[in-house]
Amino acid sequence: MLDLSRLRDQLDDFQDYEASLRDRRAEQRRRARAALRACADSWAEVQAAVEAAEPRRLVAAMRERPTAVTAAPERPSPITVVATDGSQIYPDRHVDPMFFLLNVSRVGFQYGTREAPLLETTPRLRFEDDLSEHVDEVLGGMTTELVSALRDEMELEHLLAAARTATVEGRPLVALADGTLIRWMIRGMNNEAAEAQLIARYTEFLQAFQREALPLASYVSMPATTEVVNLLRFVVGELEEPAPAGMDVTPEAPPLDGLLDRHVFDAVLGPGERSAPFGSTSHIQRSYPEGTEVCYFYLKVPGGGGAGEIGRVEVPRWVADDPALLDRIHATVLRECEKGEGYPLALSEAHERAVIRGSEREAFFRLMERRLQRAGLSPTDSRKRRSKQRPRV
Repeated sequence: MLDLSRLRDQLDDFQDYEASLRDRRAEQRRRARAALRACADSWAEVQAAVEAAEPRRLVAAMRERPTAVTAAPERPSPITVVATDGSQIYPDRHVDPMFFLLNVSRVGFQYGTREAPLLETTPRLRFEDDLSEHVDEVLGGMTTELVSALRDEMELEHLLAAARTATVEGRPLVALADGTLIRWMIRGMNNEAAEAQLIARYTEFLQAFQREALPLASYVSMPATTEVVNLLRFVVGELEEPAPAGMDVTPEAPPLDGLLDRHVFDAVLGPGERSAPFGSTSHIQRSYPEGTEVCYFYLKVPGGGGAGEIGRVEVPRWVADDPALLDRIHATVLRECEKGEGYPLALSEAHERAVIRGSEREAFFRLMERRLQRAGLSPTDSRKRRSKQRPRV
């Protein structure tokens, strides 16, 4: 039970903290914009200095002037937009035998036509079969990182299938994924064999998009990334590595630590505009085949009531290398966000069809128990889990 009356003083402190943070952010944004302008004219030399210094932090790779801004292009019509999303029931140590459930939806819209949409959902139950070698020996079960990686893999597999199914000859297409194309979550697995296997399977799908010339992008809402900020911190000499020579920027207070990329581009971009594209320097990218390495740009999308947010759009390098494809994705994501009141409509529809609600979760467990009991089997369900389902007070 939450006692709200005991939180009043703490909320007062939080309010004061938010006010001071707002003032700090305003000054940090001013400094960040100055640093961005300072490295614009000599961006190639700055990029070479970054590569030579090999910073310990993740620093954005510049592909062109970092101050470049592109206005919203026209979206082609008709156009095909496909999207997927997924959810899961994670392994529960209070239930034996161990299993997990993945549920992935795929949607496809033929904008500018009267053609029927593609709307499908596929559940997949998995247990200790070909994955037994990746069970965490300490926890005695599947890790959430592994399940999340397998869900993302299934989402990309179904996105490729949706793109193939919905493709119309001569009609442009955009395939939209939710979240990042970089396999961040596998860093916590501490299992090099599993990491290599998961990246290889995931990038096989990325290569299929490239071979078949199916433009792929992913959308990250309210990104918490700091790669561009780390680039600016390198420029002003705030990282451990020395700043590049010739920069007319001196360190001053407040430092840029704590600032996010979206804070910087919120002050740089106008509604509908996108930033310059950057390249990811994550070590995970070293395992991505040529052409599938992840690049990204920031986009100022509209929101309800006139407010907007900064979204991060990730694309494979082969897409980033093609200005026409980059414009198509820019225009499509922006139009999707306008339709979806700040978030891509196709991804919202995919999410609604993929999410497993609490009532559905419990219905699945009841179905599983009945099936096992009819077969003379019975899953082991801990007393703790049963007590949580039936509160006594």
